[in-house]
Amino acid sequence: RNEGIIISVMIVIRSPLQARALYSLRHVKRQLSSTTDSQSSLATQPFQRLVETLKSSTQTCTIIESSCGGLISSSLMSVPGSSRVYFGGTVAYSTKRAGKLLCGDEELHDRLLKSTSPAASDDDNKMIVGVEEHLSEETKAYIQSKVKWTQEAALSYCKHMDTDFAIAEGGATGPTFHPEGMKAGFAVLAVAGRRSGQDDVEILAQKLVLSTHGDREMNMRLYADAAAELCVEAMNIADPSIEMTTEQPDTNQVQSTNVTDKLYLDRSSHLRSDAEVMKELYNRSDAQHVIVKGASEVLLGSDDQLSLPTLEQPFLGTLFETDDAKKEALENRTFLGRLGDEQTPLFAMYLPEDTNVSSDSNNSYFANTRSRAPMLSPLHNEIALTATAYVNWRDSHRFCTRCGSPVEFVQGGTCAKCTSGHMAWPRQDPSIIVLVTNAESTHALLARSPRHPSYLYTALAGFVEPGENMETAVAREVHEEVGVHVNHHSINYISSQAWPFPQSCMIGFHAKTNAADGLASVNIDPEEIVDARWFEKEDVYLAARDTDMMGAVLDRQVVEAQQANGNWTGSLLVPSKGVLARTLVDHWLEE
Repeated sequence: RNEGIIISVMIVIRSPLQARALYSLRHVKRQLSSTTDSQSSLATQPFQRLVETLKSSTQTCTIIESSCGGLISSSLMSVPGSSRVYFGGTVAYSTKRAGKLLCGDEELHDRLLKSTSPAASDDDNKMIVGVEEHLSEETKAYIQSKVKWTQEAALSYCKHMDTDFAIAEGGATGPTFHPEGMKAGFAVLAVAGRRSGQDDVEILAQKLVLSTHGDREMNMRLYADAAAELCVEAMNIADPSIEMTTEQPDTNQVQSTNVTDKLYLDRSSHLRSDAEVMKELYNRSDAQHVIVKGASEVLLGSDDQLSLPTLEQPFLGTLFETDDAKKEALENRTFLGRLGDEQTPLFAMYLPEDTNVSSDSNNSYFANTRSRAPMLSPLHNEIALTATAYVNWRDSHRFCTRCGSPVEFVQGGTCAKCTSGHMAWPRQDPSIIVLVTNAESTHALLARSPRHPSYLYTALAGFVEPGENMETAVAREVHEEVGVHVNHHSINYISSQAWPFPQSCMIGFHAKTNAADGLASVNIDPEEIVDARWFEKEDVYLAARDTDMMGAVLDRQVVEAQQANGNWTGSLLVPSKGVLARTLVDHWLEE
């Protein structure tokens, strides 16, 4: 309700593991901002470490925050892979008015209200953690109320949400403060959880964070990062055997949390024809490498990061059985560009299909590029697809397409030159992919191809034929594959994506059927499509949510494991985030 002020906000992401309250899509207007810069500024190192530690120990957390206003939740959610460890939380800015947001627990609401009363702070003065003596008695009492508030909130949320840990935050950010006389902000943080082998929930760690100023935005960031750090400490208290993720990023991986020093891929195409410069780049010991095995796998360092070993690291040598094999791989590297402001050279390196990772691999492993690249960070996704495209192109273009002569690869491996002097460069085949909806946009037509698992439905796609424009290709492919006519005037471009399987550039559209057709009858082409049907918007939203909980759903083993554990009993999933088909689905859901 619009009462002139935002009182409180509840963030709920329904887990397939728990039957919990879910805001219906029909009642919620999603307004998202997902630029790379905002993601980078949110995903600070403490939250990267927290998510990685939770993931590695297969544990979960929930959050109830007050003065941070949702920053703790959004920072955690901005880290790739966080959907596996975080199912939702609450922002309770006003305790008095936030009763209905507190898991429906009226007793908790009463306890939180009592904890903020002067009498409560007088009774529990001994529980103040780290309060400095120079503060006024009124300020100390105010801080003490937050000590009790965060304890009650953390304990209750850990029980209600049935998570391994619960973070609670309460404090003041500024620039104005109550009580009067306060000049700087503070936050009390508490983490509740269960010790290893015990069922009872207890407060594992609590901390007071004192600021030196009243800058609201800076204080919110300070408190949020401290909350992430405290949760990692609490995890170690609950189970000292948990392997803590190190704070320093793996040197095999490209990471950045500083927006002003953000990493990016500079393809440096102007350097490719300069032989002297290319020779220098090839010999750089700090050059990083995307390792592509066969035509379909890439070397990962974690679920959302590539492993990018350098020549300086012994690990790179363990990938080769002989020195001759290593020499050949190094000579046939493809120059992809330079990374970030430091301009670190980046190469694609091809390895045979039967290559295995040694035991001293720094936890690196090979994974299917098609199913796992979408799970990577945006930069690593781009790098993985680029490397795969070049490797596959070089493998399929060993002879000149004009005269049949053998070719050698020049310009950093990005150009094929035959003995007759003909030159050729990699190309991408234009392909359309379209999400078809009915005229009212209440249903989407999704299909399943023979290569997809039985539960995975996606948008329709096909190649653009010679002499054909994109819109005509959309209308033709839809009619050929499912027998449905779309309104030509409704065809709208949404986005595009390189998809080197084998060498496509996907151009994404949204199209609607004619209003008179309603939910048009579907008549599939059995050579192309196994099944196609109309799905209601709410069902697609729930399928997207379940997909996000599981991750790489193109990998049948990932879904089968969830089914075997009883964690997912549904029948519909959609492509994972990072795939253009999912971008089209999300664009429709967010209308």
